[in-house]
Amino acid sequence: MPKKILVIEDDNVLQKAMKDALEAEGYLVIQAFDGEAGLKKIIQAKPNLIILDLLIPLKPGEWVLKKMNEKGIMDKHSLIVLTMKCDEADVNNLKNLNVKNYMSKSDYSLGMLTKKVKKLI
Repeated sequence: MPKKILVIEDDNVLQKAMKDALEAEGYLVIQAFDGEAGLKKIIQAKPNLIILDLLIPLKPGEWVLKKMNEKGIMDKHSLIVLTMKCDEADVNNLKNLNVKNYMSKSDYSLGMLTKKVKKLI
């Protein structure tokens, strides 16, 4: 059975590109386009890995991270935060939310992302 990856990203083009790249590596990709739907899918689908953008509609990625911490499910899932918010204050905030893996959208590639996914799963 393939490993499940949940991608929580509101940009349709980026969402499709990540889905195509990850499916080409043999992963089952589940999609969510906002924070509320993303949290529901984390709880229901129990993905092996989550790729989370912080700037998403309805509820931001930080809200999703806080809820994961509150529900005690943060450590049950591998997680990559993929975001434009990567200044020092943002990075410190991510560390305070127990995020160990993050990538900046300004300097990543799909190849880098799939390598990181393989390393974490």
